[in-house]
Amino acid sequence: MIRLYVASKKLVKEERDICVRLVLPTDESEIWIALEKTEMESLDDCEILNVECDILEAQKFINTLDLSKISVFELNVFAGLLSALPKDELSDYCKKLKEKKPKTLEEAIYEI
Repeated sequence: MIRLYVASKKLVKEERDICVRLVLPTDESEIWIALEKTEMESLDDCEILNVECDILEAQKFINTLDLSKISVFELNVFAGLLSALPKDELSDYCKKLKEKKPKTLEEAIYEI
């Protein structure tokens, strides 16, 4: 499970930040509803303020990423991957995540 907080970059700059909490994985429609609540004008306006994951290796990996370049939808795919793996496969995946140190979410999702 991944928890994150998102806001509108525009409103943050205006010091009127409306932040919403998302728990991933979830349906894409739920993400859009949450993003609308932040008064975002487009996906480019989305700012991820914080990301927390229950899986230590995944949290360490996420901490290496530039949050300003992460897509909420890519994070949702990553969360879906983590939650879908059986316990033994998740353990193997976490070892690979730690060893290979992917640079992007795409690498972590599709290349490990």
